[in-house]
Amino acid sequence: MSDKRLQQLNQYNGYTNKIKHTSNSELALRNKFVFFGKFDPVKFESKIDWNYKHHHARATYQVYLHCLHMVRYLTNSYLKTQELKYLDKAKETIQEWLIAKENQSFDTKNSAWKDHSAASRMKNLVYYQINVPNEYKINENKFEKIVQKHCKFLAMKEHYSENNHGMMSDEALLYLSNFIKDESSAKMYQEKAILRMERIIYKLYSSKSYNLENSPEYHRLTQNLSSRFIRLVDLMEINFDVSCRKIIEKSFLNNKRIIKPDLTYPLIGDTGLYTANFEKDYNNFIDYQAGLSIINTEHEETPSESSWFSFKSGYLLRSHKHHDDLSINYFYEGEDILIDSGKYTYDRRNPKRTFISSPQGHSTVYKMNMSYGLNDPVYDIENMKINFVYENTDYVHLAGINHLFEDVKIYRDIIYYEQLGFIAIDRYESSSQQFMGQNFNLHPDVKVNELDENTFLLNTPKGNKLHLKEHTSRTLNKYFSIEDENRGFYSEKFNVLLDAHQIEFRKNNVSSAFVTSLFDINKVSLENVVFENESISFNLNGESIKINLQKI
Repeated sequence: MSDKRLQQLNQYNGYTNKIKHTSNSELALRNKFVFFGKFDPVKFESKIDWNYKHHHARATYQVYLHCLHMVRYLTNSYLKTQELKYLDKAKETIQEWLIAKENQSFDTKNSAWKDHSAASRMKNLVYYQINVPNEYKINENKFEKIVQKHCKFLAMKEHYSENNHGMMSDEALLYLSNFIKDESSAKMYQEKAILRMERIIYKLYSSKSYNLENSPEYHRLTQNLSSRFIRLVDLMEINFDVSCRKIIEKSFLNNKRIIKPDLTYPLIGDTGLYTANFEKDYNNFIDYQAGLSIINTEHEETPSESSWFSFKSGYLLRSHKHHDDLSINYFYEGEDILIDSGKYTYDRRNPKRTFISSPQGHSTVYKMNMSYGLNDPVYDIENMKINFVYENTDYVHLAGINHLFEDVKIYRDIIYYEQLGFIAIDRYESSSQQFMGQNFNLHPDVKVNELDENTFLLNTPKGNKLHLKEHTSRTLNKYFSIEDENRGFYSEKFNVLLDAHQIEFRKNNVSSAFVTSLFDINKVSLENVVFENESISFNLNGESIKINLQKI
């Protein structure tokens, strides 16, 4: 390999003139390691325990431990300070990992050989190998064997997933092929990586170029992984499918429509708080394949006071999917009113994670204390989806179904007035009596006052006042405050819970409906709300309105 190509690959792999020495390296010298980002530091008394189990995020910490990111930041500290103590620790860490018995087999019970950890670890080892003095480099023949072993693992079908993890594997496999001396082996791995990446882009993205893994965060992640792969392909002067390039290029336009007016990504699915650095596009985004609709309403004079509304139902992939179908989120005149629950952790055994991903963690309608199976998206799409989004000059009508709860069919219609608020009509049918709930997940800064039976006043920090009212008979309500240990939380950052509160309306019968309005009381007079089986009529600001609902 030429020096120029090696330099290009090193820069691709993260080397810049702006590398930093961080406090993480100082901690590592004391055997106290930060596995990734802002994770809690983990102290080991002597050697690293490669089977380490974190107290509340076991699986995640295991994967990132075996990524060996500490090797990279120790290498960077050496490059910045020229102090060999950081290389001594990096080399010691590498040797510990290589000789540990529990890390040898692909079938190990720890996370040494997971797609994510193997892909990241090898890129960190290559980074070390390129950037350290000769006396610290891993023996050339030994390094070749390490690369070959990782390529063999990443190429194996049984260790490959057709999701964002597969993209990590393909990108790492293509990158590592540059460090294999046998040309036929290198070419084989290159061809496999390219063919798999082309296939996965076609699978992961809808016809509107939106990622189907149920999360704006993973839409952004797979964009970045795909873009990096394409950049590497071009660096290596290899052909790559033109349509795949265009899908990824187009996908970046969707980000501008999905983000809220404050430029943050919605916490839908497994998504954490992230603020974009580009201008928002106020055109609506409607993708029936992804089961996501975003209605954008621009305040032309003061864009920061614009509004945003989301409606989610359906899936084509299970990755990062919550039980959030028929759920809504509402950003009104520059303020969050109804929010999603975020991701918190990937550990499915964690009870907080269980709640955050449950129907009760979202603003939706559901069978109380129950969930539903996500078994087969090919067949489930007939029973859970957005049926239509109809727009006219007065309102937007969004309609969807969820028929996956046992013995319950749910139909949700939202009549959304972009400048004013909305009415949610939730009908359900069953062959037996059901305990049903309709939930509203409130931002912690929204203050709640109960005015009368099933009517709540929501006060926002900017002084907006909204009425939340359920209009039908035989409906009970329950307010879950911020202090509630079981429901008073959501998550914006990994492993961090924040306060939230909820208002839940309840019914207990065979077939019935919730009819609930949320409007700005300074703009709206709502009267004479009458629900019939397939229509809703009401008087809004003096105008009589009747709207047909989706058919049952």
